[in-house]
Amino acid sequence: MDVFSPMIVISVLVPIVVVFIIVLAMRATLRPSRAKQEQAAQLTLTGRKARATILRVEPTGMVVNNINIQCWVTFQLQPLDGGQITQGRKKILINQTQMPRAGDVWPAWIDPANPQEFAVGMPQGADPAQIPVFREFGIPHPLDQKPQADDTVADLQRLVEMKEKGLLTEEEFAAAKARMLDEG
Repeated sequence: MDVFSPMIVISVLVPIVVVFIIVLAMRATLRPSRAKQEQAAQLTLTGRKARATILRVEPTGMVVNNINIQCWVTFQLQPLDGGQITQGRKKILINQTQMPRAGDVWPAWIDPANPQEFAVGMPQGADPAQIPVFREFGIPHPLDQKPQADDTVADLQRLVEMKEKGLLTEEEFAAAKARMLDEG
């Protein structure tokens, strides 16, 4: 019986070790590394503010806990200061009950030195603490029931700046201004 003891121990331990390694590997791929978390935090402080419009959401096929889906999300990044519009892509773990759609807009912060590096502020359910951030970026938040006069003024100022920079024609400016005032 002692001859088979090591074989029994090995046959029991190997599956446990394999499962442990798989769990560690999954955690490493699902959770942003500390360096990525620090980079995102730094970008929220020093990055250029932008609106990130979702162009595509592509599931990778990985599902965690039967509810979180890993997706590649492609964004159009429009700096608030009127800079060059770029595109970027991020791999994000998203709760399937909060799956974004093409056209949704999130706050974003772009690295001024490398526009391909950016962080996005993914909405986190029904969190009213996000309303001020969305207002700052001129993005409507589903929980924000009260239109803000300051937001309309800021949006009009941005339109004027875009027209002055030659990004909008007189006709485009007039149409956008009319739409904005009709909504407010």
